[in-house]
This record gives sequence, C-alpha cells and structure tokens, in this order.
Amino acid sequence: MNAPLNRNARLAFVSPTHRINAGDSMHLGRLGGELIVLQGRVWLTRDGDLDDHLVEPGQRVPLGVAENAVIGAWNTGDALVVRWNPQRQSFFGALLPEPLRGLAFVAGRAANGFAALARSAAASASRAQGCISGGDSRASSGALK
Repeated sequence: MNAPLNRNARLAFVSPTHRINAGDSMHLGRLGGELIVLQGRVWLTRDGDLDDHLVEPGQRVPLGVAENAVIGAWNTGDALVVRWNPQRQSFFGALLPEPLRGLAFVAGRAANGFAALARSAAASASRAQGCISGGDSRASSGALK
C-alpha cells in the first residue's frame, strides 16, 4: 500500500521547475508564493526592499502578494534551477490587493469592447450610405427644398 505524499513531495509534482541560464533573470510576478532554490546561488531583489538577497541551494523564500520580485544568478557564469510555487488566486482575489490596477484592467477591457461596437456601427452606417443615392434620401431632399 502506498503512503500518502507529504507536502514537499506533492509540490514536486505540481510546481514547475525552472532552469535559468547564466546571465538571464526571471520575473516572479506579484501573486506571492514560495521560491525554492534547487541548484546554484540566487540573487533576489524585490520592490521596496533596498537590499539584494543571496539565496543558497535548499533554502526557501516566501514572497507576499504584490512583492514584485526578480531572481538571477549570484555569480554571472552559473546556471540556476529553482522551483516557483505561486499562490493560486481567484479572479477577485487577484484584484483586491491592487484595486486600482484591477479597475484599470476591467475598464480597459470594457473600452476595447465599446470600441469594437463603435467600429461595427460605423462600418454598417458606411455600407448603408453606399446603398442610397443622394437624390433618394429624405434628408437630402428636405435640405434642398
């Protein structure tokens, strides 16, 4: 009979492992989560933190929501292997930490939808104008009298 997997073993199946080549960096985003260093020495920097951090293999670093973090190799010639476990969030959970950013996203999507409707209406009006000659239009005949 198989024993149940512990939390770390489950994460190994679910969480993606990333290889970062020498000289490259990786943006972890703002969702928060846990960074686990598997190979190499990692340089970690985050918004609002004046210090850069050195993270050794085997260490775990929890990152809070809205901690915009970037990682790279501490030594320029080293390649890294890390596991990044971002927090799973609902749509509304992602909007709550930064309500203005979420509102801007929703407003932008709505504006794109309205712009598409306006383009469609303009195209329909243009096609309709092309089908009516100037003398047949009631507007044009009333304007001439």
